[in-house]
Amino acid sequence: MTYDIADAVDDLRRLIARAEALVIAAAGFLDDVFHLDDDDERRRMERVAHLIDAAVSTVQGPIEAGDDLATELAKQRQGS
Repeated sequence: MTYDIADAVDDLRRLIARAEALVIAAAGFLDDVFHLDDDDERRRMERVAHLIDAAVSTVQGPIEAGDDLATELAKQRQGS
């Protein structure tokens, strides 16, 4: 089985773009939270917590893809 570096880079870029979108959404949501009444604050803060958890989980994909890519690049360099 061969490892396609171009495909790996494309996958990594897609995963990073997804993480960026989640973080931008969370940041925008935080801006809204600070302008709300106290009655809505708890529910909206829970939503923010879920967005942040999702962002953290999403970032794990690019980290793992980057690790895999680095490992494969190191193997190819040793073989050449």
